[in-house]
Amino acid sequence: MIKQDVNPPEVHEALCNGCERCVVVCPSFVLEMAEKKAKVFRGEWCIGCGHCGAVCPNRAIFQKGIVFESHPKGGKEPAVSPDVLELLLRERRSIRTYREEPVSREVLEKILDIGRYGPTGSNSQNVHYIVLTSQDQIEALRTMALRFYERVFSGVKHWPGRLLLSWLGGKRTVAYLLEILPKVAYFRKLTEEGKDRLFYHAPIVVLTHAESWDSSSSFNCSVALYHCSLKAHALGLGCCLNGFLVNAVNHDRRMKRWLGIPKDHRCFAAMVLGYPNVTYPNLVQREPPKVTWR
Repeated sequence: MIKQDVNPPEVHEALCNGCERCVVVCPSFVLEMAEKKAKVFRGEWCIGCGHCGAVCPNRAIFQKGIVFESHPKGGKEPAVSPDVLELLLRERRSIRTYREEPVSREVLEKILDIGRYGPTGSNSQNVHYIVLTSQDQIEALRTMALRFYERVFSGVKHWPGRLLLSWLGGKRTVAYLLEILPKVAYFRKLTEEGKDRLFYHAPIVVLTHAESWDSSSSFNCSVALYHCSLKAHALGLGCCLNGFLVNAVNHDRRMKRWLGIPKDHRCFAAMVLGYPNVTYPNLVQREPPKVTWR
């Protein structure tokens, strides 16, 4: 369900200076100006985003269930410079080799906590996490995912299977699967040698899921998990987003049930996590943005 039972804001008129900022930033038309003061007109429309209290210079907004904290830098300028932010985003890389060092529950909670500050459609905050820390469970999930892909690539080798996959995923999907068949064969060889090229022997696997009918769920889960990956990077850990796992979970009912994902939810993002066994002293250029200016 979309976020419900939100307590609407309250305005302390004695503190309100009539600046109208809360009215301007409210996305749900909850507040209006009356007699030179901000007042709640449509409280039942509130989605609990907290914009009104965050923008108020006089702390005149009170909202049960939401804590408004003073910005340590006043909120007038970004917390980091553009150059520092650019470096952070450029130096973060997908990590595919990890140390055996375990990740503590305390560190994991810090990483997951930052995900809640990512934007969500209508402030639904509907992102759910599944965190696998047991090596036995990670191995069980890896085995199920590998079996799923064995079935997929076995099917694409013969025309009846290609016809079915083309009907389910489209001709481009089948062409892609045929193209990577040599890689799959090499992947299988590495797996038989005990090398994990799906989870990379990472000590942690994280999945996110949300309501499948909500058009914002994919964005919500992906942004939340990317926030988590940046926090992990800042704490000295590394991550690798895993679309292969997402695809397997959403197309294998047994995996979905095993993970405890509700029937009306889909897995929208997943990643492996751990302390990296490699550093990157160099930055890499990417292609310029593909932009259409209008």
